[in-house]
Amino acid sequence: MKTLKFIFSRPNIIFALSLLTGFLFPQAVSISVFLILPALMLIMTITPLKIPSGFFRRPKKLIPPAIYGGLLNYLLLCNLIIFSGIIFTREEGCLLGMVLVAAVPPAVSMLSLNKLLRGDSSFSLAGFAGAYIGALAIIPLIGLGFLKYIEFNYWFILLIVLSLILLPLILSRIIVEKEWGKMIEPREGLITDCCFFIVFYSIAAQCSNLISDWSYDMSVIPIIAAVILPATYFAIKKIGMAINATESKITSAILLGTLKNYGLAGGIAILLFPTQPASAFAALAFAAVNIIYTNWLSYPRVAAGKKTGKKKA
Repeated sequence: MKTLKFIFSRPNIIFALSLLTGFLFPQAVSISVFLILPALMLIMTITPLKIPSGFFRRPKKLIPPAIYGGLLNYLLLCNLIIFSGIIFTREEGCLLGMVLVAAVPPAVSMLSLNKLLRGDSSFSLAGFAGAYIGALAIIPLIGLGFLKYIEFNYWFILLIVLSLILLPLILSRIIVEKEWGKMIEPREGLITDCCFFIVFYSIAAQCSNLISDWSYDMSVIPIIAAVILPATYFAIKKIGMAINATESKITSAILLGTLKNYGLAGGIAILLFPTQPASAFAALAFAAVNIIYTNWLSYPRVAAGKKTGKKKA
């Protein structure tokens, strides 16, 4: 019964429902595509509200974990995804999608996961912020490096990056400093659930026509994701144990080094390459594997918490 409750948790249901609706009723994508940008902006504004007021007032302590966060998410995970895409994918659209998945910063869910798994909160928050600030430069650079032979508006990608990363970070800091977060907090779950549904419905609807025309690359990408995520997990854990890092810091490092913002990657793919639905498929495939991966990470902690609760009772 407890396992069933865990499987049918709210994030799992929202993700499954958005995919099912997108595949079966893709017609509404003509409307939802206009809601992707506002939905992503809301998610990217609400999530950093978890970073407390005054957190950035001691930058010296934050610089090392911020650099580690950027290195884990970009130098390690980004390169693994890009080079796997170059080696194993054949279609231009799928490679585009892999590049976009690699280019985006960590998943917003890593902050709540870090709390659940009892990671180092300071290390995690600083690493998260560092990766997002680094993304302001890294996303356009990756675009110039890997997408230079494809015709698209470079100013548009810069505008998207500023709208989805810089502006939400600034807005979130204003909301925290003005203490307006208390008004948002009671509705935070509902807002983010609706926004996630819109984003992943749109990605699934965009990819719906590809299902009947399944390709080699569409089989390879989920396999790449299923190999990279656990392999990176065990590699970071082994290195962390070898250098005698605390368990909480290893947990935070694992999250920074294995999670990407797949909703953001898929949203950017739809906005930049509306005529290439295959570019959004990589984000969808990685997101599906990521759901299984994060459930695998969190289930032992949830189960242990329930057992502890029983003993106390």
